[in-house]
Amino acid sequence: MVKKLVDMCLQCIGQNLNNISQVGSLLPTKHKEILLQRIADHDMLTPDYLPHVTYHLFSPSLRSVRFKASEQVTDAVLMQLEACQCQLDSLVISKCNQVSDNGMHALLSKQKSLKFLKLKRLPLITSKTLEAICCPDTLIEVKVHCSNISNKGIQSLVSKNPKISKLAFGTPTFKVTEEVVSVCGSFLGFNLIQLDLSNLNSLINKSLVSLAENCPNLKSICVSGCNKITSEGLLSLFESCTKLQELDLSFCYKALEPTSSNALSQLPTGITSLSLSGLPVEGASLLTVLSRLTKLSELRLCGINMISEEDIEEMFSVVGSQLTALDMSGCHESMTDHALRSILKHCTELENLSLSFCVRLTGEAFISLLRDQRRARNLTSLKLNGCKEISHAVLLEIAISCSNLDTLYIAGLKCVDDALLSDIANNCLKLRDVSIKSSTGADSHQVTDKGLLELIRCCPLEHVVISGIHKVTDKTALSLANACPDLKSLYASGCTMITAAGLRYLQDMCNERVHIVHKIPNLDPNQVMAKNLDTGEFCRVDQMH
Repeated sequence: MVKKLVDMCLQCIGQNLNNISQVGSLLPTKHKEILLQRIADHDMLTPDYLPHVTYHLFSPSLRSVRFKASEQVTDAVLMQLEACQCQLDSLVISKCNQVSDNGMHALLSKQKSLKFLKLKRLPLITSKTLEAICCPDTLIEVKVHCSNISNKGIQSLVSKNPKISKLAFGTPTFKVTEEVVSVCGSFLGFNLIQLDLSNLNSLINKSLVSLAENCPNLKSICVSGCNKITSEGLLSLFESCTKLQELDLSFCYKALEPTSSNALSQLPTGITSLSLSGLPVEGASLLTVLSRLTKLSELRLCGINMISEEDIEEMFSVVGSQLTALDMSGCHESMTDHALRSILKHCTELENLSLSFCVRLTGEAFISLLRDQRRARNLTSLKLNGCKEISHAVLLEIAISCSNLDTLYIAGLKCVDDALLSDIANNCLKLRDVSIKSSTGADSHQVTDKGLLELIRCCPLEHVVISGIHKVTDKTALSLANACPDLKSLYASGCTMITAAGLRYLQDMCNERVHIVHKIPNLDPNQVMAKNLDTGEFCRVDQMH
């Protein structure tokens, strides 16, 4: 893979706004928006360069702005953005620690046609920012995850913008409490179709009853980690919100209390996506629940170990044929080769399968799926992290048969080595998300640069996890920089031979900001990089001969 010509041109323009006369008047709005994002992603909003950015790219025609993890995005930048009189449709500001209420209020108070807003991990933002938002006819989706937002801000948001249909304000909004949920229900009413309250620990049954009374059109609700709600509140929700399609009850430990009125047996029959991860639910009860859900296509049962092999056979004989996504990660007691064989026999339309940390699996059951060419090619995501007993032969067959995989997690497997990575690279040409963390291989055939370079050469990688692989060097980082321009994240902690200099080069070369986690004790931050004029490759100076 190589960087596209359009991206190379945009990179050149972005680095030369001070040298190209009137370039802003020649750029379409789409490219101004892309450039603005990438300039922020590459920390180019310096005091010297910022005037050129604002002159050429800040325009009344801007409709979409996204700033992520930039210390250079400040209140002053947002105020200059407001001064250009743009009317945004979409605004995303995430992990920008220098942004406060002053800049956000100045920008948001002038917006009249905003449709989508996401504010995440902004420590200086309070409810004052949300009080500035007034787009009553346009705003339909809001995600707020800022620790200093309180009930007052959420109440102001929903009262001034009653057409919001998708709302999320779960963790880490620690100052938000369950009282505001009733307020959201009363103001948004029939318009609310999607609500994310994940980890709102204070949520109680009374709030769910209020939602049930006011929001009959609710189609999706996430209450993951809300461990105070019980069957009483859920029953009210299910009885009134009959259009419910997506439900996440993960880690709601009291959700099945009292057991005399099991709410799961009253789930709306239109449910298409259901997550019960971490709940103490037994196989017989699950069979009763799932047999009613004739439209179910996504099922997550992570960490549930009260299901026998016989239960699994019965359950999936009923619902298996309609499932496209199944997550049984952490079911280390329930998930055996026999159980997996039952799942694969009945789940003939699977696209996404997660079995991470099911340590009893050897993977032999995959053979039946791999022999069916249609089903093998249908699989796009397979997660097997921690399944240490899966053999090299099984993984090789997966690589050969599942040619449409875009996600593959095989972290911690004993059999992963350079040869296997090469086979994966040459067969899974759509692979974007890969995890091979702490993969060891045989003693003399561990993962090295050789296998990773082949993977990088063939696949359009965007998310890579190689933490704990000690033989990897800067060659991997530099190859990612040159061959995977759309890389978004790299986890490389413990890779002691990858240097800070190599990672800086990687961040400079990729189109967007790359999220890098590289925790190494005593790493030298001053390694010097240079270009080898014979090969054109950037290398560490101390490694050049």
